[in-house]
Parts: sequence; C-alpha cells; structure tokens
Amino acid sequence: MRIDCRTRNVAFAAVLASCALPVLAAHPTLTEDTGTQGTGKFELELGLAQARDGGVKALEFGPQLSYGVRDNLDLIARPTWLYVRGAGEGGATKGFGDTGLDFKWRYPAPGPLTFGVRAGVDLPTGNEDKGLGNGKVSPHAILIATYLDTTWMLAANVDYVYDPLIGDRRDLWGASAAALYSVNSTWRISAEAATATNPDTSRASWLTVVRFGAIATVAPGFDVDAGYQVRLTPATSARIILAGATLRW
Repeated sequence: MRIDCRTRNVAFAAVLASCALPVLAAHPTLTEDTGTQGTGKFELELGLAQARDGGVKALEFGPQLSYGVRDNLDLIARPTWLYVRGAGEGGATKGFGDTGLDFKWRYPAPGPLTFGVRAGVDLPTGNEDKGLGNGKVSPHAILIATYLDTTWMLAANVDYVYDPLIGDRRDLWGASAAALYSVNSTWRISAEAATATNPDTSRASWLTVVRFGAIATVAPGFDVDAGYQVRLTPATSARIILAGATLRW
C-alpha cells in the first residue's frame, strides 16, 4: 500500500494529510523490506485502510500484485479504489484512484543483512476532477535495508517522491524504521515510525506517525493482518485503521 495519494479533494487533504508517506511494504507495515517472491511466483495483497479526522472519513482499497521475474527481482502493480464521505456539501465521492507500477530489486548477497531498492511511478488513472487522482505521473523510489534472523526482522527506508501538483512542494523526502517479531509460527507483531516532508508549502513541520500491526498465518501461503496508525504531528490524520489478506502461490 502507499499513502502517496495526494488529491485535490478537500476530504483527502484533511483526512489523508499524511499522504507524503510512501507505504509500499507488506501489509499492514509502512516500511518496505528486501524480500522478493522468487522466480515465477506471485503474491496478492488485499489491503484496506480507513482514515478519519473529525467528521470526514476516507477509505482506500489497494490490491497489490507482485510477480517474481527473478529470485531477486519483482514487478508490482497496485491500482486503488477510493471513497470519501463528509467533505462539505458534495457528499460522498468514490471511484478508482491512481495506479502504481513498480519494480523491487534485492542485492544478491548472503547473510542476515540485505539491501535493495523499490522504484516506479503512479499513473494518473484516477478522476482528477473528482479529486481521486493527481492527473500527472508521479515517480518515487525507496532505498531499503533489512536485517533478518529466525525471530526478528528490522527494516529501514529512505524514500523520495516527486509531487507533480501545482502549489505543492515538488521534492518530498522521508524515512521510516520497523521491527517485526515472530511470536511463533503463526503470529508476527510489528511496530514502526515514519516521517516525511509536508507537501504543503505553508507548513515547515514534517508528517510523523507511528504504526502497530499484527500478521497471522492461517494456512500455508495465506496471511491475514490488522494495523493501527496514530499521528505524532498535528498535520497528519488523527488515526488510520488497516485490515488485509495476503495470498502467495
């Protein structure tokens, strides 16, 4: 999933104000890791996020399909569907948003510490007039470091997003760090923090959040998850609730 969904819709500006934070990782985490699918394998993430701030509610459904071109290289597609309610007199707004196309590459080195990059573009498939899309192509890139052992996974990201919208800051930078702990063969829990440049040129403060999550493996190749995000700076959404499911084959 990716909260780089800056739109001109007033509700999204109010509720998803943390939009500069790129969220491209395994649901429900913010921080990307270096894991790839393997040659010829697929992964489908079905992610749902609900943001609320005051009387405005925004919902995003973002299915993400990854395909392993090589053991250390994935191709990724992520369309979005958006719903906003409570934006003044306009009532509810809903429809398809922009679509992300990415690749993720992991440097092929042995050992618990690995490095990689994920990069791509958001294509303007959403209706700009309804505030569901940017109307222009927006590129992004993330540098990834991951440490993995039998119990812990630690990941850190440094990311860049180009904002094509007139009036916004063009160059948005961010960073995040996450820790995932395997409780047993079924349960994993996560905690992380992320910060990013505010696209609003009138505000100097960065957008900073913390997120907590849990992932349960209910069958081989099938996970379900939930997450909760809260803000550390007032410019971001009051809270975001996440739920999802992941299938691998």
